[in-house]
Amino acid sequence: MPAIRTPSNIHKPATRQLTLTGKPAPLASSNSSTKKSKKPKIERVYTDAILPIKPEFTELIVAREKNHEYRAYKVRETVQRIWLYTTGTTGAITHVMLTSRPKTPGQVQDPTGMGNDDFDKGLKKSKFGYPVLGLYKLREPLKAEKMSEYGISPPQGLVYATKELVEGVPIEAMERLF
Repeated sequence: MPAIRTPSNIHKPATRQLTLTGKPAPLASSNSSTKKSKKPKIERVYTDAILPIKPEFTELIVAREKNHEYRAYKVRETVQRIWLYTTGTTGAITHVMLTSRPKTPGQVQDPTGMGNDDFDKGLKKSKFGYPVLGLYKLREPLKAEKMSEYGISPPQGLVYATKELVEGVPIEAMERLF
């Protein structure tokens, strides 16, 4: 039996959702107070990324025993500086490392840095290695309270720095370690 189409001009009455009391739910209006409030737009700087890092790896970078920071993800090609948010009891941005385009397994070819050989052999889950070309230490670590003044919160993963952070904590005011 062929399908029978009903005319589109037949109008069915609209049903309304009921509340728990059995009464109809109020209709939404265009001037409702349930609209989302607009937060001021945070301007990001794509030359600077903030990455969480374990304290022991921050220490190895400072000691120059670790000369690449390995990640499973790729940051934008424009990133020149990585702000290290040291996790754990430190819980603050402590250092800024200068970097360049990431390397992939087989491209590091430097056995002097911790983890480099394993990365080159493809033994790490990380697929991108960011060379440590220089390192700066903030005069005062940026704890969560201070970070919020710059429009950021403690990162759980990669975030790009805010313009307020980059301008408010200039690299020229930091101590250059190498």
